[in-house]
Amino acid sequence: MAMLAALCAISPRERLVCMHVEHGLRPAEESLGDADFVRYFCMTNGIEFKVKHIPPGKIAALARRKGIGIEAAARFYRHRALRKEAGQSEKDVLILLAHTRDDLLETVLMRILRGSGPAGLAAMQSIVTMPEKRGRIIRPLLGVTREDVICYLKAKNIAWREDSTNTDEKYLRNRIRHKLVPLLNDSFPSWKTSLHALSQTQSLTAEFISKEASKLIKWEFYPNSSRKGAKAQRTQSCCSKSLSGSSRPLKCGSFFLYTEEINFFAQPQIIREEAIFIGINALCDSVPSCKSPSKSIRRSVVRQFCEGSVNAADLGSVKIRREKGNITISTAKKEFFECGISRLLK
Repeated sequence: MAMLAALCAISPRERLVCMHVEHGLRPAEESLGDADFVRYFCMTNGIEFKVKHIPPGKIAALARRKGIGIEAAARFYRHRALRKEAGQSEKDVLILLAHTRDDLLETVLMRILRGSGPAGLAAMQSIVTMPEKRGRIIRPLLGVTREDVICYLKAKNIAWREDSTNTDEKYLRNRIRHKLVPLLNDSFPSWKTSLHALSQTQSLTAEFISKEASKLIKWEFYPNSSRKGAKAQRTQSCCSKSLSGSSRPLKCGSFFLYTEEINFFAQPQIIREEAIFIGINALCDSVPSCKSPSKSIRRSVVRQFCEGSVNAADLGSVKIRREKGNITISTAKKEFFECGISRLLK
């Protein structure tokens, strides 16, 4: 509401479109009430308003299928709806999200507790270059705190609504917000500055490790097929181009990446881990059926593989393994099971 009100004050109303995503997770009275609240504000202020309703149960089903949290699944559908709406315009359309500095600090704490690597801990660095912009998405409020936002709304006499799930402590972010952050504020007053310094260091570390991993461990694409000859070679060439930067997705069959096992294990542990994540991102960017972004994968699982403790690991839509002198990352084949109860009849 604060961002929308501020945009009304500085931008022509005809250039603004407010899109509300109703996730279908809360009781209809509350969830639809939020949508009506925003609709009334937009109508009063002459702003075009659109709403996207996600059918109840759809987000929970995605969370179960992908092994991710409800919040991550809701974010997937929300961002997809926003990108689809922005992409339908003939003009250049930007998507503005109202995340604050507090949201970013909470994200860094979540990643620390989950054992994230340098790239994950570098998130706070984006405050330095605010507003953060990634493609169409801009987060113009990353430099202000949640308290600043509330003060602005009160000063302008602008009403807002609170999502009841923001107090539900079954979500890690809420436990951090309501329990860990107050404790840090009381016992370690300078923790925000220290966390920012940590993120700056990790940003430089992540950049160095990524460059070294890309240089020392080279991934090659190859179709997961037994066919040989010129046709397979042409496909391999096409796939290699995708790895080197083409945005065109691969449409033929199931694919895997491979690299030599001897060279892989000759590199430092952190280089091996980063190379695995680089490979997963490359595969999922190139193969439409691969829907397992590396940020949802637990580093602890990748670490066991890179230590040599296990020879294979199932990471959802992708699998990694040691076989025939190579390290491979492959798209996982779909498995089907019959559900129900069986009984032996004499």
